[in-house]
Amino acid sequence: MAAKRIVAQALLILMPALLRLSLAAVYKVGDSAGWTTIGNIDYKQWAATKTFQVGDVI
Repeated sequence: MAAKRIVAQALLILMPALLRLSLAAVYKVGDSAGWTTIGNIDYKQWAATKTFQVGDVI
């Protein structure tokens, strides 16, 4: 019975961390233009349209 309780407590502790990982987003800088010095890409404007969170991949 104690083992079940320990497993339940461990799951309660781990679930929020796992949910945060599943909410992470992956962004491609510059969208379809990508990261480049060629062309007129406004990266400040691109970044202004995004809301980044801890765990996101850029």
